[in-house]
Amino acid sequence: MDILTRFELRKIMRRKSFYAGIAILVLAAIFLTSVMVTDASITGGDGKDLSGIAAIQLRKEYNRQLAGPLTVEKVADAVERYNKTWHDPKNLNKKGEITNEAYAKYAVKDEQIDTLIRFAFSPVREYDHYIIDKLSPNDAKDFYRKRMEKVNGYLNFDYSYGNYSMEDKSFFIKMNESIPVPFQMDYVTGWEKVFQNLRSIFLISAFVIAICLAPVFAGEYQSGADSIILSSRYGRNKVIAAKLKASFIVSLGLLVLALTTYTLLLLGIYGFDGGSASVQMIDLLAPVPYTVFQTYLWVVLIGSLACLLVGAVTLWLSSRMSSSFPVIVTIGIFLIGPMFIPASKSSRLFNHMMHLLPSNMIDSFKRVTGYEVFHILGQLIPEYKVMVGVAVIVIVMLLPFAYQGFKKRQVA
Repeated sequence: MDILTRFELRKIMRRKSFYAGIAILVLAAIFLTSVMVTDASITGGDGKDLSGIAAIQLRKEYNRQLAGPLTVEKVADAVERYNKTWHDPKNLNKKGEITNEAYAKYAVKDEQIDTLIRFAFSPVREYDHYIIDKLSPNDAKDFYRKRMEKVNGYLNFDYSYGNYSMEDKSFFIKMNESIPVPFQMDYVTGWEKVFQNLRSIFLISAFVIAICLAPVFAGEYQSGADSIILSSRYGRNKVIAAKLKASFIVSLGLLVLALTTYTLLLLGIYGFDGGSASVQMIDLLAPVPYTVFQTYLWVVLIGSLACLLVGAVTLWLSSRMSSSFPVIVTIGIFLIGPMFIPASKSSRLFNHMMHLLPSNMIDSFKRVTGYEVFHILGQLIPEYKVMVGVAVIVIVMLLPFAYQGFKKRQVA
């Protein structure tokens, strides 16, 4: 790292806003983790409700027993256990309902696999909790066929904003057919909880990055230092490049801090198990052939690029505006505003364009596991991959504008 970049890096890191940003990110990670932990609940073996750490540990113990390939034999065994439990008079009360003791002893252990079975065998776009009552072990052989029926039903549904073309349907059917079966099953609750709040982590990180980068150029105008910098030997080239490099390093550092703190805190409590399980254990209809950990990497990549894109826009605005405050306000509107724009009920193209904005990109788990595709130069490309390309291109395009915006600033 050259001297100028180190100097600009220290300038950013010495500001109170930088330390406040770090505090906000760490506190947000702790708060979101604590909410997930306190919300955890399960019925214990004695029929009493457990919550918090105790519930997490028991859930982990039960789901680990189901780990391994999700074969039709495993599905059949689960259906058979369900039928024995719910049809045994000893497990029922006078109203014909299962007793708390029997539910705690038998049913809770199979909640993960029973939920997958219910979802697969339910009608298209529905979840019928009682569908498993109608199944026999022989129906288990249809588990993966039923899942594909739901995929086909989703693709053939009549949407007001535009239906999938035959080409789109064929593309997603092939994607689903490329997924290795049987799925790999495991305890994935920790990773599922990580995905649930990653959008919030990315949103907070993007705003913190914007606050830290807003004064990079605008702060020089505000203090009057721009006239000194721009009249110096390297003021219109190396100093600007150093500012951009330092901004990138700070943005990346804040992202690493936020993601590492949040992920390690949550998985440290819930457990790191399940990274090698199929992502279909979290979203059964997901059309991607990834493990949970591979999905996490994609989600982090897209969300991080969205935050870096916000940083690039911040730098461009900072080079154009005379103080930091209007930069922060503008970025706030840019980041939060699109969240209040409802999805179009008549145009899929409009929805695709809206998804490319940072505030929608940060919902990256939904993008990776969703059924949206772009047609580009005769090629069909999944939406999440398009997001990566668009974010990189826009960032690369914006940095020269920020560079030129400061360079061409008229010195009084």
